[in-house]
Amino acid sequence: MKKKKHRKRKLWPVIVSVLAALAVLAAVVVFLFRTRTYEVEGNSYYGENTITSWIQNDRFSVNSLYVLFKYNFTDADLPSAVESMDISLKNPWTVHVKVTEKEMTGYVDYDGAYLYFDENGTATLRTTRVIEGVPYVEGLSFDADKVEIGKSLPVEDDSIFGKIVDVSANVSELGLTPDRMSCEDGTVKLYFGVVEVILGSGDYEIKLRQVGPILEKLAELYPDTAGTLHLENYDEESESIRFVPSSQ
Repeated sequence: MKKKKHRKRKLWPVIVSVLAALAVLAAVVVFLFRTRTYEVEGNSYYGENTITSWIQNDRFSVNSLYVLFKYNFTDADLPSAVESMDISLKNPWTVHVKVTEKEMTGYVDYDGAYLYFDENGTATLRTTRVIEGVPYVEGLSFDADKVEIGKSLPVEDDSIFGKIVDVSANVSELGLTPDRMSCEDGTVKLYFGVVEVILGSGDYEIKLRQVGPILEKLAELYPDTAGTLHLENYDEESESIRFVPSSQ
């Protein structure tokens, strides 16, 4: 009995020391790692206040270590137009947020503003701003009453988004700069000033390679002439391409 009491007396100081150390550690975590400042980079679609407000919408975000863990090690919800947010600590009370935004495939008119969508056809952003490099898409029919940010655009045929992505990728690679794009009845059209280019459906890379040289030739031979360039039936074996001036 005496030995057991002696062991207990020896354990108590250890237990007290451990508890004291844990209390100090908890105090450090709570008071030293208290979020005071945010630094945000990489954001273009959203303002800095929007990003920080999103993070602060969690009552535990007052602790910078919690924010660090949440966005780096869990599947945390993100704003609809954000691909990822990498969090680091500049110091215990300053949270650095590196935002990676989604690539927008196109935008349409919607409810007095512009509605942007990604490669999957997901409505990601409603804004009055025009984002440079993102094509304006005409003729994309959808039910405006059923639009939800973060959900797919309610179109009849969602294969149209694959066509838009394909065309946009090739346009970018070839350095073409159309003023707008039209997608109606599954047919893709591009507009370069007064020239309409009908691409039809499929083989976009082959067709778009013809556009740049033809536009240069048209500008040289028929400057400021409006018309339609027919590429809907063009393939590698085609020997000619038809351009029809609007006056005909």
